Amino acid sequence: MGDASLIERGFDELPAEIALLDTHGDIIYTNRAWRMFAETNGYVGDVDAIGVNYLDVCEAARDEDETAGLVADGIRALLRGQQDLFAIEYPCHSPTVYRWFMMRAVPFDTPRHGRFVLVMHLDITERRLAELQVNEKNQHLAMLAHVLSKDLKEPLTAAIEKAGRLVAKDAPDASSLSKILSRIDAIIEQSVTLADQVATLELEPVDFREYVETEWEAIGNASDIDFRVTGGGVLAADEHLFGLFLSSLFTNNVRRSSVPGYPSQIVVGATIDGFYVDDDGPRPTAEERAAATGRNQLLGVDYDSVELSVTKRIADLHGWDLDITESELGGARFEVRGITWR
Repeated sequence: MGDASLIERGFDELPAEIALLDTHGDIIYTNRAWRMFAETNGYVGDVDAIGVNYLDVCEAARDEDETAGLVADGIRALLRGQQDLFAIEYPCHSPTVYRWFMMRAVPFDTPRHGRFVLVMHLDITERRLAELQVNEKNQHLAMLAHVLSKDLKEPLTAAIEKAGRLVAKDAPDASSLSKILSRIDAIIEQSVTLADQVATLELEPVDFREYVETEWEAIGNASDIDFRVTGGGVLAADEHLFGLFLSSLFTNNVRRSSVPGYPSQIVVGATIDGFYVDDDGPRPTAEERAAATGRNQLLGVDYDSVELSVTKRIADLHGWDLDITESELGGARFEVRGITWR
């Protein structure tokens, strides 16, 4: 097998459309992917496009397509030796399919025939669609944060203040109303935090034991619970979100451990690739398992599982796995895996 046929066969196996241009911009070679794309999309003329001047085609479309003009200018700069690489991303939609491509062009010189330019068009549709989906989700989260923090926060604050005055007057059901409103307020705070920070994850070294003890002390109604921490270490996490993760998880554990008829004990410990939180409340419910393992949830599957959905979301953002099983204390074990201790 000759060198030329070997090189051509190699180009034919590439998934990208490739064309070779001579010093005038004429196409002197195209690979199989190029020919198949031309045939599939109804190209008028020989699908190999040999002899077609690439620069002329781009110039003909300059007035209608800004990208075509940029490509023509970029290739000329390569042929003149003014730059060593030209790359551009562009849409190439058909009547039925959305498509995006990346074009990369590089020059090279030969002793006998002068300068050539190798042009490659790579289909990046999957990446672009993923980016668009992420952008859309971020826009939805930003809208959610605005609604929660602006439209709901002010009337809720007023309602909490009125409920507090009713509690002071020993009004019937006032205490229950105050707790419900405070619970809604906490849900809004957690949701706003996630919506604001989902696109700005900043990983920093975090002292596990220090954060655990700090967040536990912030739990105001847990003085009668036997709380212990075993092990420790430093992990990479977003400091604010990790604090919210622990706070949400502990709040859920306190609620479970305060069930009448159950003792009150919570144990937090480090493992080889993560950590766990054990409680001695009731065994995990189907709703708790759904909230802790469900995907793409921002709020919980029901009123009582919001904290678990928050922890699941934060775990996903960090690339951790969150699982819930039965603990040795008789209640539930919430275990995080996928952490590399430093």
